[in-house]
Amino acid sequence: MLAARLYGPYDLKVEEVEKPSPIKNWVLIKVEAVGICGTDKAFYKGTYKLPKAPLILGHEICGKVIEVGENVPREIIGKRVVTEINIVCGRCWFCSHSLYTHCPYRETLGITVDGGMAEYVAVPFNNLHVVDLEPEVGVFVEPLAAVIEMVKLEPPLPGFNIAILGSGNIGLLALQVLRLYAPSNIVVIVRKDSPKAKFAEKLGADYVVTFEEAMELRRKITPEGQGYDYVVEATGNPQGLSLALKLVRPRGVIAAKSTHGIHVSFNYTEMVVKEIKIIGSRCGPFPPAIKLLEKGMIQVKELITSIFSLREAITAFKKSLERSQVKVIVKP
Repeated sequence: MLAARLYGPYDLKVEEVEKPSPIKNWVLIKVEAVGICGTDKAFYKGTYKLPKAPLILGHEICGKVIEVGENVPREIIGKRVVTEINIVCGRCWFCSHSLYTHCPYRETLGITVDGGMAEYVAVPFNNLHVVDLEPEVGVFVEPLAAVIEMVKLEPPLPGFNIAILGSGNIGLLALQVLRLYAPSNIVVIVRKDSPKAKFAEKLGADYVVTFEEAMELRRKITPEGQGYDYVVEATGNPQGLSLALKLVRPRGVIAAKSTHGIHVSFNYTEMVVKEIKIIGSRCGPFPPAIKLLEKGMIQVKELITSIFSLREAITAFKKSLERSQVKVIVKP
């Protein structure tokens, strides 16, 4: 089968590899669409070290089941599915406490084991969710679930003033999810002359401004001008946390969503003095994400800026690094 394998920074090859076969309790998916996410880009650039090389990237996967292993009901064949990305043991302390994403024995599709940027991918049957979604929409289930995990761990209150640092895929999904919590204002912070500002405006941001403008706006719209109640850091930039710390009010919340793989430094004393709560979150629950997408409550087609074939995967990754791109999708 054809697959896009990463050997090292900027060293991506599209080549023929052996087609996987589903073992006991696993299935084989014919991939219909796979998204390029921030973690994929960090691996590609080399800021996030590859756990193994070569690696087939891609964990935002949507496709159809075409083959099943032993113990898997054949009724699943032909169904369109999305797949959880963590392959867990199901027996350890973390799994028994429903903390599956922290299973110490887990493997992760497209991160520690081969993922879905290929014609086919094998995954455990228990990872599957049947969906009634177009493949291009299905790839948004995984990142939307990650945003849902953010608000699950730290729900914003109605009337909050919210700032979102970053206008990439996660930032724009967070904008839409946070709108459901009846905030007073959502301020999306972009770089000067950002080509992605238009997406934030279209999706309901109250203000789309630069960081300097957001600091000035803070003085006008937040209590005593002291900062935003809830700040989402989704820049993918190591400076993002320091910027978030300047924006947030005392006793406010910073929701950290960047996975750039770079060590960061920030003003620790300011965090302590302001008594800031920093919440990290990553993988989240698929069922509510699927429901929001199936009901059309979250708009994602507008976020698709480029689609490439699998043979064009190298071009797709180069394109994904451009400022104008939100979500780049590869379709085998």
